Amino acid sequence: MDAFAYVPAVLMVGSVVPAVLLGRRVARLLGQPAIVGEIMICLLLGALLATQFGWGKGATAGWPVLETAGHLGLALFLVGAVHEIRAGSTRLGGRAVVWTAVGSVLLPMACGILLAVWVLAAGDPALRGGAPTTALVLMLAIALSVTAVPVLAGILEDRELLHTDTGRLAMAAAVSIDAVNWALLAVAVGLATGGERATPATVFAVGLLAAWGIRRLGGIPAARALAARVRPAVPIGLTALTAVAAALVTGELGLTDVLGSVLVALALPADGGTGPWTHAARTVGRWGRLVLPLLFVVTGAGLGSSPLGVFSWQAMGLGIGLAIFGKLVGSYFGARVGGQPVDTSLRLASLLNARGLTEITVLQIGYQAGILTPALYLALVVMALVTTALSGPLLWAIDRRAPVIPVVAENPLHPVER
Repeated sequence: MDAFAYVPAVLMVGSVVPAVLLGRRVARLLGQPAIVGEIMICLLLGALLATQFGWGKGATAGWPVLETAGHLGLALFLVGAVHEIRAGSTRLGGRAVVWTAVGSVLLPMACGILLAVWVLAAGDPALRGGAPTTALVLMLAIALSVTAVPVLAGILEDRELLHTDTGRLAMAAAVSIDAVNWALLAVAVGLATGGERATPATVFAVGLLAAWGIRRLGGIPAARALAARVRPAVPIGLTALTAVAAALVTGELGLTDVLGSVLVALALPADGGTGPWTHAARTVGRWGRLVLPLLFVVTGAGLGSSPLGVFSWQAMGLGIGLAIFGKLVGSYFGARVGGQPVDTSLRLASLLNARGLTEITVLQIGYQAGILTPALYLALVVMALVTTALSGPLLWAIDRRAPVIPVVAENPLHPVER
């Protein structure tokens, strides 16, 4: 094949860095987290390349390589993200965390089920697709209940709330929420794919058993001492290679490739958050984060290659309305039941409404597994961006009502902001 046939693929890769920089600049001007601008610009860039130049799946040489690179970037990113969630979940506890998390999960999930009922009742093939009903309902319930832990941490740091009681409580609740959602997401994907040569239940059960065994072996004193003596490159290399191999294997079995990376994250030995395996997970996650924008460009090109009329204003409006209502009301009343004052409960609701990169990742998995159609995927991506961008204005309005004095108590579950 003529080498010039690969020029579009090379240009697409080369356009990622300028798109990321532009996205960050736009987000900074709008006072938003950088990832919001990155996602928006990269999706638009991909759609533009597809509609104006015809670049996309089946029309661009090297496209499978771009898709694979984007998905492996997602897999590596998830190793770091899931490892952080797993490590954080061991430190959770307290009435305030439990009730805030429960409120921030149950009502949004109920709203997601309502959205699924509307999609099913509408009967529009562009929205409904061919996924099993149970998988679609569960997927939409998950999509509306997710909270973005990485973006939430960035918002808290920007507003100097990270080390306050409200910030600690928000992070603890978000970690527990996403830990539940990742487990449910594996179930939804399994229901949708069914596997080609192995059932999802078998693969997931065997994978969990293997992850548990590896984690136990890595926790014995001799294994810890060995990990501490080797150079950092060894645990990092093993983690990265294993994540890539596991992602490729689960993808080959007819399951989503990110399932393998999640199992690898669960298998990493616990080392107190400062050891070589935590360092490896964070390093691999950063590598994946660098490649992740390519996945957004590829996804945007795929959406741009879809038939006209793919966007649904009704799905977008209903999704945004239900997502905001479910998170704000559910989180607020959950925090109130957990003993938090009104102002703290309002701030928690505003913070937990941010979905960001975690939501986009969940939607990408659902889209890749065939649960979400392009129209529904795009509507929910807009929902994720809107709800994340809304956190800043909501916090500003609450601060005008009751400014925060960042006094930190020894017990992070009892608020002292005044």
